[in-house]
Amino acid sequence: MAKRKVNIFGRYIFYTNLSIFSLIFLVPIGSYIITGEKSYLSFTHFALAGIVGLAQVLVNRVFRRNFQDYWELIKNSLLQLSETLKKVKTLKDVKIFKKEKEELLKPLLEEESFSTLGESLKDLLDEVSNTIEIKLFKDEIIRRMTTTLDTKKLSTIFASNIIRYFNIPGVAIYLKSLRGETFELKLNKGFGEINPVLGEGFIEKITSVDSILTEEKLDYKIDLGLCQVNAEKLLVHKLIPRRNKLVGFIIFGTYRNFSPEEEKLLKNFLLELEPTISLIFENALEHERSVTLASFDPLTGAYNRREGLKLVKQLLRKNSFEDKNACVLVLDIDYFKKFNDTYGHEAGDIVLKEVVKIIRNSIRNDDIIVRWGGEEFLILLNGIPVEKAGEVAERIRGNIAQTLIELPDGKKIKVTVSIGVACAEEEGTYSFDELFVVADKRLYKAKREGRNRVVTS
Repeated sequence: MAKRKVNIFGRYIFYTNLSIFSLIFLVPIGSYIITGEKSYLSFTHFALAGIVGLAQVLVNRVFRRNFQDYWELIKNSLLQLSETLKKVKTLKDVKIFKKEKEELLKPLLEEESFSTLGESLKDLLDEVSNTIEIKLFKDEIIRRMTTTLDTKKLSTIFASNIIRYFNIPGVAIYLKSLRGETFELKLNKGFGEINPVLGEGFIEKITSVDSILTEEKLDYKIDLGLCQVNAEKLLVHKLIPRRNKLVGFIIFGTYRNFSPEEEKLLKNFLLELEPTISLIFENALEHERSVTLASFDPLTGAYNRREGLKLVKQLLRKNSFEDKNACVLVLDIDYFKKFNDTYGHEAGDIVLKEVVKIIRNSIRNDDIIVRWGGEEFLILLNGIPVEKAGEVAERIRGNIAQTLIELPDGKKIKVTVSIGVACAEEEGTYSFDELFVVADKRLYKAKREGRNRVVTS
């Protein structure tokens, strides 16, 4: 009986010290990988020497049995794991480590005497590898996002990586509009129907929570005051780079419920990434705002005269080299001064914005609209055949003439425009100055002939 008690006590001491050795040996290695502090390693080697000696004494003197083979198995497995762990520098290395970990721990897990120890080591290594993987993934996202100031590209980089890593099929990103009035959709990946602008009701709901808003038990199609999405659960994360300065929202959804582990992992990742990612989006928005103010007319959204003229001249030179036609249209709103005197400047601003909106919907994405001055606009039809230019100009004129524009007092009115057209191939020149003179003369010819018309020759 006495011998049995000694053996039981000896086994307890042996396994306890072996577990302590494993923790002391592996945790500093993991800490070194995460923090880069090499001071941990010298402590590890010191602890290794002492505990190896102690464990071997216990094996030989207390048990009085030959556990040397088992000990060599444990020691070699741990040494190989630590060497592999020290080489982990990228996400690819983490995957290699996880694969090797399974192989190296397999003998311990299969040996009945050491299965408990093997499971403990497996759990510990899982935690270490997951921590390293999250850190590397965070660094990788930040590295990629610091390569651009384009908000759409930033949104794509962020969403694509999140979807790939967390296996989330739905991500939508809303950012503050350039005028700061609304939150506009910058990216939609995986959601079915989703509104381009956030509703006020949903914004209030999101801002009322301190951290991440979770919406559960959703119908297949839901309306949260902001959008309709196909989802069973939503997580909404706020982007706040500075105190009380909200720049956007990221909405995560899935067709299945998140498990508690998945949700915890995602939330922890977002909270850790939050300050940096929010600042990146804010800087991109500020950049876009400054570019917009420098290049576009703040009222209508058309190019301002300085930037528009620069772009039009560049495109004319390009078309000249490629032997493609281009046409310059000069458009003027008829009787606009009289309209302003009658209805006021606020009504005049509404008309200017509506006219530009109609022009934009009447031309292609490659064509250019420039606010030339007051109620006069310049349009470049880029690469269009000569015979089509008159048709496009007539379509613009007709669409404007047919549109009812609602004024602040609720009254609805119509306006007309006159347009002069000059094409490079027809005039035998790609010089902007020469084309503008011709188009401007034809504009005034249209006015003399009664306005609300297009003149092409």
